[in-house]
Amino acid sequence: MATSRDRSPATAPAAQARWPLGGLPEPHSPGRELPAVVGVADLRATNAAAILAAVRSADPHPRLSTLAAATKLSRPTVEAIVEELTDCGLIEVAPAVSARGQRSPGRPARRFRFRPHAGFVVGVDVRARSVSACLADLDGRTVAVERKAVRADLGGAARARAVTAVVGRAIERAGADARRVWAATVGTPGLVDRSNTRIRQADNLKGWAEADIVTVLRDALGCPVAVENDANLAALGEQWRGVGGAADEMIFVLLGDRLGAGVITGGRLLRGHRGAAGEIGFIRFPGSTSAQPGLEPLVPDGTASDPAEAVRGTGTGIVRGAASGDPEAVAAITSYGRRLAAGIAPVLLALDPALVVLGTSLFPVPGLRPAAELLLSAAEEEAGSLLVDLPQWRLSALGDEAVITGAVRFALSSVEEVLRTRPTSLPVERSPLQPTEPGGGWA
Repeated sequence: MATSRDRSPATAPAAQARWPLGGLPEPHSPGRELPAVVGVADLRATNAAAILAAVRSADPHPRLSTLAAATKLSRPTVEAIVEELTDCGLIEVAPAVSARGQRSPGRPARRFRFRPHAGFVVGVDVRARSVSACLADLDGRTVAVERKAVRADLGGAARARAVTAVVGRAIERAGADARRVWAATVGTPGLVDRSNTRIRQADNLKGWAEADIVTVLRDALGCPVAVENDANLAALGEQWRGVGGAADEMIFVLLGDRLGAGVITGGRLLRGHRGAAGEIGFIRFPGSTSAQPGLEPLVPDGTASDPAEAVRGTGTGIVRGAASGDPEAVAAITSYGRRLAAGIAPVLLALDPALVVLGTSLFPVPGLRPAAELLLSAAEEEAGSLLVDLPQWRLSALGDEAVITGAVRFALSSVEEVLRTRPTSLPVERSPLQPTEPGGGWA
């Protein structure tokens, strides 16, 4: 996939990683497909992928003979490819198992294991007031997380610099080799194009759509970079590590500074014709008195001493009141849940999901969970009178980490695609992202 607007598909390097959860399918002309041709290099790449998959799936760590049997390749072929995979760092010889008291007639056969720290991916969560970055290994395990508070009125170029700085500090904190960062995904509010290369619109982030964060971060890291809508990534994160793992049909509703939804259908992310599927923030909700689309704020005038703080769920105002049973706050939360369900009911009727997940930063600490559960039950009850078949309603298991978890998942998907097809093509050259000065910070 091309990772900048000035690179056409015809000039994109063949080694660029695809984004199987996001990119456009390749066009086909019925009846005019050419027969597949497999060259020697392609065959070797396919065999390397098969051997790597066998190493990753075997338990215990396999020997050469085990790999030969699993892949039906000759032992000399397996031995040569294992050597190549070892040289590029994807596998290694596993430590010998201690066998005290047992006699061994000779040197034990070597066993091999996958090296999840052979490469890394980066997930980024960009919000109005913060930027967060997560460095994860090839098994998707978190290696380092870095966060930075920023001004809500920060300009696009300055916000892009904050992203590269936070990513650099995460890499530095982990002591990771920057040249082994193989893919990155930036989660952002707003509309994103179908190719995951450009932010089309982000009204609440000044100048952000013009900052071209994909090119900025790609030039810094030297690897494929994608950008994706935050609610879409939250849905992927919840499907991967949260309550949505068993649901092929799911809607994740992201509540917070803005309203959005990520839709999973057929087990995959639904993005729509131009990437705007799930933009429920543009719905004109029933009973709204605002000239603008979207769900009106949770906190009515005069309910809290600082309504903005209450909406952000910092533990004061209506959210805290509802969690402790204050009648007025409970009524406000209940009304909010019902208005939410009434507004999105046509979407639920059209998509017929098995699961609706509410994810929000309004309730960031465990003590506020009763307010979140109140909102959930009010929305579920209202939807029950509006829908034909009722989905299950759940609160997000990932909470505030849903977006960044999905960003890691999206980035990892492109690396997994390469590991499944041509693992030895992954880059090993040094990334241009380096400390700005000896012992200093990152650009």
